[in-house]
Amino acid sequence: MRGRNVSKRWFCKIKDINFGLIIICIGVGIVITVIVPIWGWIAVVGLLLIYVGWRILEYYKH
Repeated sequence: MRGRNVSKRWFCKIKDINFGLIIICIGVGIVITVIVPIWGWIAVVGLLLIYVGWRILEYYKH
């Protein structure tokens, strides 16, 4: 009887660890799909502003 109770506790610990991993994966997925694209757009806009500024300087230099 005691061996069966120990195995249930072990199973519950494994289940808790798996539940924690699922929560972590969902959180990482949300971060990757929301925050990373925002930083990507900020980088693209920054590079575009540098390019446009460079072109304006070249245009008025001559």
